[in-house]
Amino acid sequence: MNLSRSMVSIPRMRIPRIGQYHRDNTETWISWRNYAVNRRYESLSFKKRREVNNSNSPKVDIKLVRALKEGDETAFETIFNLLRERLYYFVFSYTKSEYIADEIVQEVFIRVWQKRETIKPLTFTTFLFTIAKNLTFNHLRDTLRREAAKEELWKNISSHYEQIETKIRLAEYRSIVNNIVDTLSHQKKIIYHLSREEGKTNTEIAEILGITPKTVKNHLWKIMEIIRTHLRPHLESTLWLLITLLSV
Repeated sequence: MNLSRSMVSIPRMRIPRIGQYHRDNTETWISWRNYAVNRRYESLSFKKRREVNNSNSPKVDIKLVRALKEGDETAFETIFNLLRERLYYFVFSYTKSEYIADEIVQEVFIRVWQKRETIKPLTFTTFLFTIAKNLTFNHLRDTLRREAAKEELWKNISSHYEQIETKIRLAEYRSIVNNIVDTLSHQKKIIYHLSREEGKTNTEIAEILGITPKTVKNHLWKIMEIIRTHLRPHLESTLWLLITLLSV
């Protein structure tokens, strides 16, 4: 007989919540007691938690475990009801999630049933908590991986859009600069073109135009001043874009 979620109904745990009042005073007391137990459990070190799980857990009759190993569903349900609360708090101490803790507890007992034939009655409790620990750590590891993947994806998306935005702004600034250059005198246009677009030095430009390097330098300074003056209203907080543009 193969146990699965669809074939055998494992009773769901009723998760106690602080501040939850019930009509039955006994249920209210139990809810608060469970909350207090959980708070104490959370404050323990890992070593102490292990001691609690191994030594203070309800003792399971070895006959029940042997019956479970032979496929006795009644023994299985008895063990489930005996250990589920301690197992739940063990898992919850790591996940901090009532829903996840409950899901993992259900999965633990499904795996116990599926692996019942391999159970060693004398080490059953250790076997049970080992499954719980592995499932819990797997969940935490998967959660960290998903969060890391989301963060990396968001960084890539943000970087991509920043690059697009930068390219758009640079194109806009270049268009503005080109319009400004079109208003310059013929000689200034040539000097700007030779300097900024062809990358020639002041000396090379001077030789081409038959003027002194100092004259070229003065023209370039005036050209840059004109461009800065016209661009200033468009800069806002992106002055570095202008610097990048003018250094090309």
